[in-house]
Amino acid sequence: MEHVKRFSALPAFAAASALVLAETASGAGFGLYEGSARGNVTPAALTAKGGEAGALYQNPAAITTLPGTQVQAGLTAIVPTADVTTRNPYTGEHRRSYGDGKVWPIPHFYLTSQLDDEFWFGFGVGTRFGLGAEFDETWPGRYSSYKAEILSFDLMPTLAWKATDRLSLALGISVRYFDIELAQKIDAAGLNGLRAYNDPSPSPFDVDQNLHGDDVKPAIDLGLTYKVTDAFSVGAAYHSRIKFKCEGDAKWKKPAAVQALAPAAWNDMSFHAYNYNPDAFLLAFAWDVSEELTLSAGATYTTWSLYDDLEIDLHGQMLPGVDKLQSEKKWHDTWRLSFGADWKVAEEWTLRAGYTWDQSPINGKFVDYLVPGDNRHILALGAGWAREAWSVELSYFYEIVDNYDVTGRPRNGVYDGSFRGASGHAVAITAGYAF
Repeated sequence: MEHVKRFSALPAFAAASALVLAETASGAGFGLYEGSARGNVTPAALTAKGGEAGALYQNPAAITTLPGTQVQAGLTAIVPTADVTTRNPYTGEHRRSYGDGKVWPIPHFYLTSQLDDEFWFGFGVGTRFGLGAEFDETWPGRYSSYKAEILSFDLMPTLAWKATDRLSLALGISVRYFDIELAQKIDAAGLNGLRAYNDPSPSPFDVDQNLHGDDVKPAIDLGLTYKVTDAFSVGAAYHSRIKFKCEGDAKWKKPAAVQALAPAAWNDMSFHAYNYNPDAFLLAFAWDVSEELTLSAGATYTTWSLYDDLEIDLHGQMLPGVDKLQSEKKWHDTWRLSFGADWKVAEEWTLRAGYTWDQSPINGKFVDYLVPGDNRHILALGAGWAREAWSVELSYFYEIVDNYDVTGRPRNGVYDGSFRGASGHAVAITAGYAF
């Protein structure tokens, strides 16, 4: 039964991470960092010194720079692309497949209110984890996955304290909803010895498998900002891990011939799977070179090594003796480095530019089709307009994912091949009003 455990371990991984098949929306692993249009370009500046309500997403302590009550709302739209080349281990045929391109919207909303000279209240709605992609159900990698989607959002109430003119501290809670759906095919003909197991050639005896589960849990957000000098600011933040117990339904669709031969196999049931969303530690610096120019740099450390052993518990038996499935991933912790510049070119206009390097957490020994490549490079441009109480931020970024070669593991539905040309385009808008 070992082969059954291997091809069915993918749902455990999906319930634990909900990664993209051959597309990515801008974060290594399955992290998202699109908190606002301005934050998409120069996140380090917001982390270190604030400047808008959306700074709450990066560092809740940074909202103490905002007078009165302010609101912001907006959207980032991401269009990822990539292709995957696979080699059939039984025929030697090479095939190039493309993900079904979609526009993935990531909305955000923030409110900050100055309670008195020392305390600020903040509330945000945003997304820190999630991605998704679809392939044709007959593509060669279908025994690994043909659809993976995650939907999550955070509600983020925060209290920030301006302890001194230079030091601010903050404590917040993120209540996160986490929803995952994964679909893949099972090679029933291969399991029964009618052909080579997990032969990617078309088969009329594929069983369709779909898992869909969700959970809600809280996390802690901590923040600190400190003005070393009037021109140099430091910011640090921590967003804690969450351990989810995703519960939902496991469903299978069987061809008539498979149902006739194996009526007791692959019948619908419930399941649960444990998942960690990792910790994130942020450190950033901002330097006001002049009244017009601010330079910034920052680093984010993410504890992806939580993905060591992943498992799923079926509330029944998928096949005789199979009700608990495990999969090794052994990811490693990662760094995300960002650099930015904000240049005020006129009284109402500020131009922004940024570069981010995002390290991949994948262990090459266990790579599969859920994550489409290697490290990421993000080039971003933005513009901000402000007049009296109103403000509008626009941004664009282009993401390049390093190419990645795959060593096949046919028993897992993964074949010799490569990820090539993975990239993404994103546009964002954030509008704000200060009362």
